[in-house]
Amino acid sequence: MAATESLKQTLCDLNELPALPAVAVKILEKIKDPETPMQQLADILATDPSLSAKVLTVVNSSYFSLPQRITNLSHAVNLLGEESLKYIALSFSLIKLFDRKIGKFNYTMFWQYSLTTALLSLIIARELEWTDAEDMYFLGLIHNIGVMVLCQSHPRQYRLVIDNIKRKDMELYAAENEIFGSNHMEIGAYVLENWGLPQYFSQPVRYHHFPERIPEGEKKYRERAKLLRLAVEISRFMRNKDKTFRLALIEGILGDYGLDGRINLADVLEKVTVQLEPLLPLFDLAENNQVDYPKLLEESKKEMFRLSFTLTRKIRDQQETIENLSVLASQDGLTQLHNCQSFHKALDKEIAAVTRYGHSSVLAFADLDSFKAINDSFGHLAGDYTLQAVSRFFVENLRKSDLVARYGGEEFVFILFNTEEDNGYHVLDRLRRDLAQRHFAYQGKQIQITMSLGLTEISRQKILSRDELLRQADAAMYQAKNAGKNQTVLFQPE
Repeated sequence: MAATESLKQTLCDLNELPALPAVAVKILEKIKDPETPMQQLADILATDPSLSAKVLTVVNSSYFSLPQRITNLSHAVNLLGEESLKYIALSFSLIKLFDRKIGKFNYTMFWQYSLTTALLSLIIARELEWTDAEDMYFLGLIHNIGVMVLCQSHPRQYRLVIDNIKRKDMELYAAENEIFGSNHMEIGAYVLENWGLPQYFSQPVRYHHFPERIPEGEKKYRERAKLLRLAVEISRFMRNKDKTFRLALIEGILGDYGLDGRINLADVLEKVTVQLEPLLPLFDLAENNQVDYPKLLEESKKEMFRLSFTLTRKIRDQQETIENLSVLASQDGLTQLHNCQSFHKALDKEIAAVTRYGHSSVLAFADLDSFKAINDSFGHLAGDYTLQAVSRFFVENLRKSDLVARYGGEEFVFILFNTEEDNGYHVLDRLRRDLAQRHFAYQGKQIQITMSLGLTEISRQKILSRDELLRQADAAMYQAKNAGKNQTVLFQPE
């Protein structure tokens, strides 16, 4: 109720709009109640000679391509049926009703677009073998009637809508919501309901941009709104500059609605091109300059494929960049070993694995002995070289499955995965002894370095936190330092 009152407030000047012609009112009266047989349509149209002449012009045009000329409405009704002719008559009535020049609004383009959408809706409905296909023609024609009503009831404010669309690149309904607090979908549905049309017309109009908002229980309204949305987007493809984006959007809709195997877009575009051209001049609308839409479709598909390839390559490059950044974020810049943060994550993961599966692993802390003397004797570049050389030595002499990281300065940490305490001790002590015998050549000089090692076990029998395990390994390493350096010490609890 509140929403209705809000719409009425927005349309405070609605009473000043021209009333529907009497013929249109009579036709609409019959549409409201489909169970009631329509009176002789020819008699209704005959009350408006100008409209009758327009209808006969359409009947005898190449749109219908009848084998003989039709000279009276009764013959036309009998030959083509009331369903087709009543909506053609309504088309003329509505276009004539709103054919004004107000503000910046392009009425010719509006009705050209609406007529295109009407034909597309009819063509797609027939492709899907809907029994009420002609209704979809009418829905396509009036789906944007709210635009016309808003523009004529509030021409100054609607100029702001048009300006916002251009300045902010907004969707029409979003720009209308910003200015009016309502949009053409809501207004259009409100007007149709005031005309007395049933909800299977007003609801699809209300939700033609968002069919999924219609409750699933209202299947007929929802399906009509879906078809209308598809027709709307194809119509926008035909007149919009950004055809590649529009084509991608259409293909997405076809897939979402399960129509990609049932609707051939190229066939639809060819049919609407053939049917639209003879109709436009009959409605006093500009021709489409004979645009070859099927060819345009193929060009758009090629462009979409090119953009898709470019986008795929761009995504791949971005993934590589992300991977490189991820490596850099987990890698020590000087030694290319894992950094402290990466090591902490690996240790947390291994503690969880030991807790779950019950195996044992070994954690070790190492500190290069008297490293300051290398910097003092040979310079800091020699110190950096030594750190790099020692790091390569560690990697080359440990299993690929084990982890070594630079913890900071000349400190290193190791995780020997799935390794018992005794085995881990022997592996690391051998690594220490091999390092002590190694000489690293730097600018003609031989650099020799030793390390002190402390290790502890990661065991299910004594589940400890990361900080406690690091404290134990660090304490054992300091015991090795205090015992004279170049030693390996296994942590022993007090």
